[in-house]
Amino acid sequence: MLEIRESQIEDIFATQLDDVKSILSLNENLTLIDRQKRLNSGRIDLLFLSVSSLHLLELKAVTSKIEFCDQTIGYKNDLLELQIKNQIPSLPLKSYLVCPKFIHTHKDYCIKNDIIPIEFSPYELLKNYYFKVKAISNLISVKPSNHGLWNLHLFNPIIYAIEEDTHIARLSNITGKSKSTVGSYLRLANELGLTNREFKVTLTDLGKKYVQLKDDSIDRLNENQVELLKDYIVKNPFSSPAIYGIYAAVESVFLLSKNFYPIPLSEAHKFFTTLSGKQSEWAEKASNYAFIMYSNYAIDLGLLAKMERNYYITPAGIKFILLLELNKSILFVNSL
Repeated sequence: MLEIRESQIEDIFATQLDDVKSILSLNENLTLIDRQKRLNSGRIDLLFLSVSSLHLLELKAVTSKIEFCDQTIGYKNDLLELQIKNQIPSLPLKSYLVCPKFIHTHKDYCIKNDIIPIEFSPYELLKNYYFKVKAISNLISVKPSNHGLWNLHLFNPIIYAIEEDTHIARLSNITGKSKSTVGSYLRLANELGLTNREFKVTLTDLGKKYVQLKDDSIDRLNENQVELLKDYIVKNPFSSPAIYGIYAAVESVFLLSKNFYPIPLSEAHKFFTTLSGKQSEWAEKASNYAFIMYSNYAIDLGLLAKMERNYYITPAGIKFILLLELNKSILFVNSL
């Protein structure tokens, strides 16, 4: 038994016009011209316009009833009267009653009264809508990956050695690291928005700023580099596996703090695996290593702290996760 408010199904029909076109078996594109339009016999759910016709759609989230058919007949007659008065376009009117399931006699009754009975699957509609929302599709498609780099500052020598159109072989010679290691580190740098890598390696504008802020007196990222990367990550939460991995590590500690604090590694890595969408891919050891790696990145950025095998969220981490959640919410709202 489906438990959902009918208005929520109507929201999907009103916005996912390709789905409506498919459900109604139409070839022409549709435009929504009215919703919950008040008529003499009640409120019509949805009224669409195609090149050749008007399409009245009465939507139900339960099995058909005779009164649903009569309701749709009443709406159809009301619209025909409006056409006579030239209050709506005088195009052929097609009227549909859309239900998850039709009793056979109700379907016959509709057809006899020039109402087209349409069955649809609310489950498929809800599932398709979830995957079509742009922000959600980005969220579910991006998952942390392993670059074999335990701390962010370890890629600094490679980034600092990049000049215009630098080859990996040259970076390997300069840094003394193998080509495969350089390539792996550069993939992380790419995902953090610092480099571009096609045939040759170049710095992005963000990468150039990062290099300009370097401080040769310290090995780790300096505060200016940290702020630069944090700002970029907050504004681009789903842009790459590495960024999402950092976000997921901080959020794991933040969310688990509702249950206990500080957060032990044994709990953090399991939650991180679920949050990252890697539950079916990572075994216990891989899950443990992945969380340690991404939590190290978060520590490098001042977002987390660790004492022995327990994790803490820093003041900067709390601010970071709240700002990131705000930006994530904006992305979701704008994509609906």
